[in-house]
Amino acid sequence: MLTDREIDVAVHAGEVVIRPFNFARSRPASYLLRLGNRFMRASREGGPINPFLEADVNGAFGDAFEAQALRLEPGDFVLGATAEEIGLPPWFVGRITGMSHLGRLGLTVHVTADTINPGFGYDAPTAITLELVNHHPRPLILRAGMPICHLQLHRLAAEPARAYHKSAVQYSGPNQPTASRYWAEFGDVMP
Repeated sequence: MLTDREIDVAVHAGEVVIRPFNFARSRPASYLLRLGNRFMRASREGGPINPFLEADVNGAFGDAFEAQALRLEPGDFVLGATAEEIGLPPWFVGRITGMSHLGRLGLTVHVTADTINPGFGYDAPTAITLELVNHHPRPLILRAGMPICHLQLHRLAAEPARAYHKSAVQYSGPNQPTASRYWAEFGDVMP
């Protein structure tokens, strides 16, 4: 895992993109990413969601919207995005983790998707989609620009055979957050 100094060197050498970058947001072995202002709120309407069907997945969320403040009700599930854009070369992997300060208020920033794959945003730096859930019994107010999660970086011993930026199904691009694309990758193997 890279230290704050190693992250600084990797960013200034152009090896890793964190845009914008401010060393003051560094932690001993991570970098604090901030919450952006684009969100998608999960819909409570409709029946079960079949992840193999594009229409089901697309109907699982309302339209993307912009907000400077977000009220997250108890149990709410909202996709958000980081304010920073990230670009990793194929020899780096990242991981996002929650902040202890916010975890103690019941906030999780990812449900299970904490890995930022080698090559993510390599051709076009991209914001990271966050899976925001309020586990506290009271509403939680989030604001665009607030520190929201840690980004940890690891240098791989070798490039993977199948780096993310070469895969057919990606979450890279300017329109973050993005809903699940499970159907696009695994729809042809549906039982």
